[in-house]
Amino acid sequence: MKRVAIIGAGWAGCAAALTLAQANANASERGKKPTSITVFEAARTPGGRARRVDKDGRSFDNGQHLLLGAYTRSLEMIRSLHGAQLHEVIDQRPLALVAAPGKPERISVQAKRLPAPLHLLHAMLTARGLTISDKLSINLWCARTLYGSRDSTAHANQTVAELIKTQPARAKAWLWEPLCVAALNTPAERASASVFVEVLRRSFLGTAEASDLVIPRVDLSALLPQPALEALARLGGEVRLGEAVNKIAPDSNGSGKTRIVLRERDEVFDDVIVAVGPQHIERLLDDCPHWITAKAALSGFSYEPISTLHYEFSAGLDPESSPMLMLDGEPGQWLFSHRLSNGQVRASVVISAHYREGNADELLADGFAQLKRNFAVPKPLWQQLITEKRATYACTPIQTAKLRDIPKSIGGVHFAGDWCVPELPATLEAAVISGENAARQIIESLHG
Repeated sequence: MKRVAIIGAGWAGCAAALTLAQANANASERGKKPTSITVFEAARTPGGRARRVDKDGRSFDNGQHLLLGAYTRSLEMIRSLHGAQLHEVIDQRPLALVAAPGKPERISVQAKRLPAPLHLLHAMLTARGLTISDKLSINLWCARTLYGSRDSTAHANQTVAELIKTQPARAKAWLWEPLCVAALNTPAERASASVFVEVLRRSFLGTAEASDLVIPRVDLSALLPQPALEALARLGGEVRLGEAVNKIAPDSNGSGKTRIVLRERDEVFDDVIVAVGPQHIERLLDDCPHWITAKAALSGFSYEPISTLHYEFSAGLDPESSPMLMLDGEPGQWLFSHRLSNGQVRASVVISAHYREGNADELLADGFAQLKRNFAVPKPLWQQLITEKRATYACTPIQTAKLRDIPKSIGGVHFAGDWCVPELPATLEAAVISGENAARQIIESLHG
């Protein structure tokens, strides 16, 4: 029996595990030998950087993650796991970029359920806060940029700031720059123009649903990682939560297999999927000569943090009508809200590419003051700051070029993670795609 290990139960690792387990079941039905699948995860809760946190008797996400209708692989996997209950776990709505009431520069761009691309044309023509000249300039820029050359190197060395430099000031400040930091978690002056264009193309040039906002109704672990691992277990796989892998190295007997170093023992596997963030690769990989290139390329990487300020209020917010709103950036750029089962409202203020100074109490106070400027909210019943210091890699032209050159498979070791799909930013979709890709490499080698 072939043995496959998956290191990391984030979205990439869980997508890989589910893909392998389903292929395993199909192979067994055809009379082929099954494959042993084992998932190792250091934490007790699956999900990686998109997971549930249990604290103070409450459950909340470590950060807010938004899916788009264009994220077809993520949504297909979520749909396969939840089936008829899909509407209970996600809220899918037409594109709506709406500023909070207290934001001085009020902008509102809302799409209707119309055939593509009429839904976007209608959204732009009826947008509030932009002049006729702004709208004309935006449409011409979109036609030239999105419908132009599909050459992946067309904007390879450009930043988003350079890409949009001819756009009107309002379009840059109220539309493109907020979209850039939301999608890439990197400010426009440093962000990769080619990745930004790819996100816009996937969102705006497909079906009308591709531009939809998809907001989770459940915690991020329950959305995909947890049910994926439950499906793996039902199909005969093994899940080891709370068991960290210290190192991986080639098997010393020259078998071509890979040795996984655990706390109390070593185990040998035919194939290993390393589904962790790029910052963990150097620590995990042994100093084997054929891994040196990948380790060296990732060793000097820079990262972007994300802070999320969670609050609970008894009144003052209406999440049913506006679950996502743009803020003024002082300190947060986006507000997500939803109603809890007890009737209270959970409000999450997101600070992308967060480099503000100050301790947690000061930042929570600033976030509450920002909400007070926009809504008649009372004193919060509860509040919590979560900061992911390395939430994503910095999506710059230089770093995305490096990622394109790193092999995603070296012998029996396969890499997965949002960094393995450099044409997209570090998103849930990139993580799921990478996990599926890594699993399919193994499936092809095992089952033909």
